[in-house]
Amino acid sequence: MNIVSNDLALYFCLIIESNQPMQCNCSSLLDSCSGLLLESTPELLKSSNNKRYSKFKHPEKDLILGVDIGGSHISAAMACVACGRILEDTFSQKPVTAYASRDVIIGQWLDAFEFSLSKVPSSRINGVGISMPGPFDYSNGISLIQGVNKYDELYGVNVKEVLKTKLGFTEDLPIHFENDAFCFGLGESLTGVAASCHKVIAITLGTGLGAAFLAGGKIQKEGIGVPPEGFLYNTPFKDGIAEDYLSTAWLVSQFNAISTKRVREAKEIYERALSGNDSFAIDIFQSFGKNLGECLAPWVKSFGAECLIIGGNISKASAFFLQELQQVFKQHCPTLMIQIAKETELAAIAGAAGLVQPTRGNENATESTQLWRKTKQPLMPLEIKSITESKGEYNLYPFTSLGAQKIFSGFDSIAEWIISQKVVLIDGYVGVDWMTVRRELDDVFNKKELKVQWVDTAAFLQTEEEIDAIVAPFLGEQDSVWGRKTDLLLKDLYNLEHLHQVQPDAACDICIFFGIGAGLSSWDAPIVYIDLPKNELQHRMAAGSICNLGKTKPETAAAMYKRFYFVDWEILNRFRLQLLSRIALVADGQWQNEITWSNYSDVKNGLGHLAKNAIRVRPWLAPGAWGGQWLKNHIKELNKEEVNYAWSFELIVPENGLVFESDGYLLEVAFDWLMLQEADAVLGKDAARFGLEFPIRFDFLDTIDGGNLSIQCHPRLDYIRKQFGETITQDETYYIVDCQEGAKVYLGFQEDIDPEKFRSELERSLEEKVPVAIEKYVQVHPSHKHDLFLIPHGTVHSSGAGNLVLEISATPYIFTFKMYDWLRLDLNGKPRPINIDHAFRNLNFERKGELVKKELISHPAVLEKGSNWQVVHLPTHPDHFYDVHRLEFSETITVDTENGCHVLMLVEGTSIVVETEEVQQRYNFAETFVIPAAAGKYRLVNEGKEMAKVIKAFIK
Repeated sequence: MNIVSNDLALYFCLIIESNQPMQCNCSSLLDSCSGLLLESTPELLKSSNNKRYSKFKHPEKDLILGVDIGGSHISAAMACVACGRILEDTFSQKPVTAYASRDVIIGQWLDAFEFSLSKVPSSRINGVGISMPGPFDYSNGISLIQGVNKYDELYGVNVKEVLKTKLGFTEDLPIHFENDAFCFGLGESLTGVAASCHKVIAITLGTGLGAAFLAGGKIQKEGIGVPPEGFLYNTPFKDGIAEDYLSTAWLVSQFNAISTKRVREAKEIYERALSGNDSFAIDIFQSFGKNLGECLAPWVKSFGAECLIIGGNISKASAFFLQELQQVFKQHCPTLMIQIAKETELAAIAGAAGLVQPTRGNENATESTQLWRKTKQPLMPLEIKSITESKGEYNLYPFTSLGAQKIFSGFDSIAEWIISQKVVLIDGYVGVDWMTVRRELDDVFNKKELKVQWVDTAAFLQTEEEIDAIVAPFLGEQDSVWGRKTDLLLKDLYNLEHLHQVQPDAACDICIFFGIGAGLSSWDAPIVYIDLPKNELQHRMAAGSICNLGKTKPETAAAMYKRFYFVDWEILNRFRLQLLSRIALVADGQWQNEITWSNYSDVKNGLGHLAKNAIRVRPWLAPGAWGGQWLKNHIKELNKEEVNYAWSFELIVPENGLVFESDGYLLEVAFDWLMLQEADAVLGKDAARFGLEFPIRFDFLDTIDGGNLSIQCHPRLDYIRKQFGETITQDETYYIVDCQEGAKVYLGFQEDIDPEKFRSELERSLEEKVPVAIEKYVQVHPSHKHDLFLIPHGTVHSSGAGNLVLEISATPYIFTFKMYDWLRLDLNGKPRPINIDHAFRNLNFERKGELVKKELISHPAVLEKGSNWQVVHLPTHPDHFYDVHRLEFSETITVDTENGCHVLMLVEGTSIVVETEEVQQRYNFAETFVIPAAAGKYRLVNEGKEMAKVIKAFIK
């Protein structure tokens, strides 16, 4: 039981520079949501894990008024549709005289409504959600309260119509009412730790007993394990009903029955327990905890709840009854997570806002996926029937066929396989939507009336605070862009003793241990591994729909990426290696309500085939502050509505995937799987040197009709090892694939460079926002097609506007130390991070003057030639561990890997065919591909009329 109280810095820099924090329209009105959160707001409401919001009919109406009406006061605030946050400036809390006349009560309510509404334009209000005590006709908005000396004067009043009239709302503005306990539960279940749980029970403990049963973020009022109408207070318990034993009245009466001290309120008993001098007070709360556990356990078990949230005034005394409650659940529901709510009222406001449902119409794929992924790029199609491939046209979705009947689609098919196994572990990568996986599988199992034991690994994680402390040494300073790669193992984050105690339930038809770390269990069962492409993980990260490993809420995109890169991915890549021999199925989790899967044995065969033929990863692209238009104009499948494309991740293998096909279905796995299985075949003679790390990357930087990259450098080898835990450093080159007239590259220092003066100028620019005459310090060189500029570590450099750069580099890709960024802002209007200190610890000021043209601009030389071909050597710098050749041929050319891996791209021509011993594969202009060492000899065939030119990078 878990008790919870740089310029290619990849998409990381893209998100820091153009997507951070997660933006919403409320930011244009009230700065940014992240700066407007209530200081008293619990962390769970600061989360942007906003499952309740979907695509609305009117996207310009981006705010919802959430209201919580209680017996003594009313609270209201605006919640942002896009990010789910409560806006501080709109929060209002007003006292209410509940026994007063109708007009007085309504007037007091209106004070709170009008304050919140006055803070935003009325055109932005999408609806109103109101948390209201009962009895109440919630559908029609009519009060049925009477005989309780609170709101009696409102009996029979149509509150909805009164509010519409008094506030001047239009007839079509939605106003929704719901029970206050239901709203509390909804608010809590949609944020924080419960957001990762499919089934949640939330209770409020106070004058009475309130409860909410939720599944998939929706209130449940009927169904298996749900009491009639969702109300728990009046269900039979002991000699009466539940509320008789779980309320303020019970606590007061029991205390007064055994103590000579008389109390009127539960608060007095709590204070006496807190003093430590009243054993009666402590005993009463312990009895209360036992009652609570005995009352809830049957409902928790029958409903299949994964998380119990406890709120209300009595929850503040949880320290005195939680242990007894735990003992009951340890016996009956050992995997249940228990969360003590920090702010019941604010959760009710968030839940009330969540009542406003989206208007559903004919939404296209981009719109309907906006909730859980933030990007203008569509998902990879599930089937190849929606992909067109043409000779000479760049293919955004390359795949390798596995043959017939190797890949299957749908949760129903994978459910049938699980049923045949009976006991299964479902493990996978961070970012997988585990709640959707469970819900979709449950739908199949429920139709077959199967009893299922679900065990969620999240229940066995160490507390969030403990995990934060464990990973903190690898995250650097809070405002630092970089951390250090961790050596932690996944087991370090779990309570293994408790996890190993859980065994399959023989009374169930199916037993499933699921979530990250399911493979840590002691169950002897096959593993289904659900993978997630890194680009999709980052789109979900940008939307705030996922969390880091061990976290219960999203953070800023920059903080999340840093933790993914330096901690989560390192831990999970190691763990996947441990699991390989036990994995039975591999599934692709990138679609929201769909899945494709394959037997791992078939995937292994596919990886083995790739390791001795030709490989092309699935590329992905992203916009940036300096991005250009070449990629948008030349790649047909790209969304043309994107402002620009700065990067194309052609071959940055830590973040690219390999796509397989069978019977039209596609399945993507991380490139890591290939290296885990076939590193020797891929790298050949260099495998011992680089291990499981693929050493070379290719990517595009597009500044055509764009802007300059920042003035930057990369770390020395000793620096990147010591500071960041990498094994090789970011030694780069710029190959000019295309350029506009007048394009240029910044490279090396002027002969008279004065480091102190240069630094002083950079720092003054940063502080005073004044431009730097950069050419006074840094050389500028004209760029032409097929030039190669050499950028070993420590070299000051930048691509100017007007270039399509093929970056040929060592694989590290996020370690860009920016010194000057032309005073521009990112795509979200935020300054990009500048790293002058890091840069000056690494800059090589000897790379200056005439030496730059001699040593940092490659001077091509013909190595060998035939009648219709030649091999041109483009020498790299001695610090580069890789070299570059250009293969030029009008018809064919034969190449030998000589037991080394080759990375290639067609940089001039329409298309070529690559022939290995086993396959013939076409590659078009600007497509990157890899020939593994094991391929041996291969032939390139020119399909165009003009001379084909192919760049080849390889280990020296």
